[in-house]
Parts: sequence; structure tokens; C-alpha cells
Amino acid sequence: MSVYDLVLRGGVVLLPELNKEEKLNIGISQRKIAALSADEMEGREVIDASGSYVSPGFIDSHMHDEEKEDGDTIEKALLRQGVTTAIAGNCGSGPLGDEILPFRREPWINLGYLTGHKKLREAAGAVDRYLPATKAQIEIMRSLLRKELENGSFGLSIGLEYLPNTPISELEALFEVAVDFPKIWVPVHIREDGPASVRATQEIIDLALKWPLRFQISHLGSMTGFGQLAKILEMIDRARAEGADITFDCYPYDAFCTDLGSAVFDPGFEKRWGKGKEALEVASGPNRGKWLNEEGLYERLRKEEPECLIIAHVIKEEEVRLCLSHPECSIASDGLLKGGHGHPRAAGTFPRALRLLREMGASWPQAVRKCTSLPAGMNWLDKGLIREGADADLVIFDGDKLRDTATFTDELLPPEGIKWVIIGGEPAVKDSEVLGGPKGELMRRN
Repeated sequence: MSVYDLVLRGGVVLLPELNKEEKLNIGISQRKIAALSADEMEGREVIDASGSYVSPGFIDSHMHDEEKEDGDTIEKALLRQGVTTAIAGNCGSGPLGDEILPFRREPWINLGYLTGHKKLREAAGAVDRYLPATKAQIEIMRSLLRKELENGSFGLSIGLEYLPNTPISELEALFEVAVDFPKIWVPVHIREDGPASVRATQEIIDLALKWPLRFQISHLGSMTGFGQLAKILEMIDRARAEGADITFDCYPYDAFCTDLGSAVFDPGFEKRWGKGKEALEVASGPNRGKWLNEEGLYERLRKEEPECLIIAHVIKEEEVRLCLSHPECSIASDGLLKGGHGHPRAAGTFPRALRLLREMGASWPQAVRKCTSLPAGMNWLDKGLIREGADADLVIFDGDKLRDTATFTDELLPPEGIKWVIIGGEPAVKDSEVLGGPKGELMRRN
């Protein structure tokens, strides 16, 4: 009988791509799943998974890890909730490789990066977010993007709401570079939220029908969760049927979070959301915990602390649930922290989403698919499945106890019910405690 490096014994293994679950033992050797069997196995190390579910490691296709000096906080927060693989640099903010990769040689999770449109503009000197880039600046951006893609960037991330006057011609000049590479992914934070999100979504659908690239509409629930979502889901379904390569993700919260100094909070936001400053909570910096309806605080922070994070409690909860329930909606955290503070989605997204999906009637394999094989397929990642030869990235959890505990006042509390997280065959988390040093790998697009 073979002796494996690690054996997971007696768990109910979730097979999301087959929509089934089966009680199996898992033998792991040399960072890979070496065997799946109901028969007994011997291992140098054994984890008793009886009474628990064993899932592929969760995959977060949308998170922010741009703070060079502090990648640990958010990576560990994701790790404790079962995330073993993540893609950073969404919403146009993805840093250039030379800026970030020297700081991420040993990540806590398997980590890949996107190249951000905003960062390309800044590197080319196009620093005014309300002005299009010049022809000369676009040529610099094109050259930088080609270099980044040659070096393994996962794609081009775009944040149109943050650069609201960007012409489509500027984007298409970059797409002309991207199409020279295989498996390029273009996640987009659309140009407008609220009622205008319908036309903003159509703008991306038109691009997806024109260009042979994969577009992903980021955090769809938070952009369209004001009464427009049902119509937009119909638009996306129709576009996919017509051949558009377009996907989308969502996080399970009725509040979003971003910088106060961004164009998102330009005057007029109250009309879009039907709520005002009383719904806006400061999430980072010395004024953390205050609300922007405090006399003069909005104006002062916009001027003096434009990078402070604001949590906007403005989304309709029923819209978020509708988005999550769509069979092709993947779960993603949009995790974002500054100085260790921000939105609880960084610590609670995946357990919270799984609990909501179960409440809405999904089976465990159906719910877990949205956190594993679905986002893996969207990103051409050879992960998200439990099968022989697959990477041994796994989560063991108690289905009855699984729940998020992070709150808007204590945003990094770890979830309950996550018993083990395993990366590359090595135990990385046990009962919310991170074990030893980093076990992830820095990933590059193949």
C-alpha cells in the first residue's frame, strides 16, 4: 500500500463540476492529489475529516493587494476563510510588475496579478482622471501593457467609473495589444452605477461582441443593485447566447467600499443611490467609524484624506441575492484594506456567500462551484477541482457551523466552521490559526 505525504480521511468530498458529493479519502503527495478512494489509505500525516465537507480551495478572482508594504493582512484574511488562490489588481488599479512583485515573492496564497489601466495611464503621464490620454501617452501604455503580458500578467483590468471620461478608442488601442496573447482576461468596473448601469453594461457587452477577449463585469451586484439587476442579467444572458465571452462576479454584502476621493463620490451621488451622506461610513484612517453626515466631514476628507475608504450602505439586499443566485455568477470578495482596515468582505465573503446560497436552496456542490470550479474556468486556472493530479489546494469545513463573523466595526474577525485550509498539500490554517510561514506561490499566466 502506498504511503502518502498527507491523507484526508473520512470527509464528504464535494465535486462541484459533477454536482455531487461522495465520502472519500484523499491521498496527497508532492503537492498534488495522488489518490481518491473509499478504501483505507496510509499517510505520514493524517487529518480526520469525518463529519466535515472537503472542498477545492476557494478562488477569489477579484481582490486588491496593492499595498506594497502590507500584503500579509489581506492575504491572511482571505486564507482564513478558505481562499487558496486569488487574482489581484482589479478595477484598473493593478500595479506594474516591477512595482509589486519584489514584495510578493512568498505570498500566503497562490497569487496572480492583473495590469491596471489606471496604472498604465499614470506611468504614461495621463494623471488627470477626467481627461483622455493623448496619442503619445497611449503608445507608452501599449508598450507597457505588452511587456506586462509577456511577463505573465493575467490580463488588463479596467475601472471606468474611476476614469469616467475614458473614450472607447483608448481602451481599444490596448485591446489591440491584448489580442496578441492567449487567454487574456479583461475584468471591468463599469462606467456608471445606479440607474445608468444599464447603458454602462451595454457598453461592455458591445465590446465583448466585438473583441475576442474574455470580459468580466466586476461586483455586478454593487453596481446594479438599485433596481436594475434583473434587466441587466437578461442582457448578459442574451449577449452570451449571441457569442459574447462575458462573465460576472458578486460579493454577498449590501454595501460597497472605495476611496472617498474617487469619482464615485463626486457630487450627485445621492441622486444615483437614493441615499445621502448618512449612509456613508468612514472605514479607514483616523476618522474610522464616523459617518459623512457629520458637519463638514465629507468636504474635509475629500480634500485632506482622499484615500480614506468609505463604506456605502446603499445597495438593495434582494438585488445582491438575485445576483448570487444566477448559475453563472462567481463569488469574489473585492477585498480592499488600507492600514489593516476596510470592509468585512475581506474576511467573510466566502462563508457568507455559501450560507446565503444554501438558504436560497443550493446544494453544497452547487454553492461551492461558485467559489471553485466556476471562477477557475473563468480565469483559465488549472484549479478548483478535486481529482487525481490536481493541485492539493483544499478546504475542510463544518457545514452546520460555517458562517462569517466579520462586521463593519470589526472587519477582520475570522469565520466559524473552517477547520482546515491546505495549500499545495501543506496545512496552512487550522481552526482560524495560520500555521507557519507562507505556502502560496506567485502565479503567472501560462
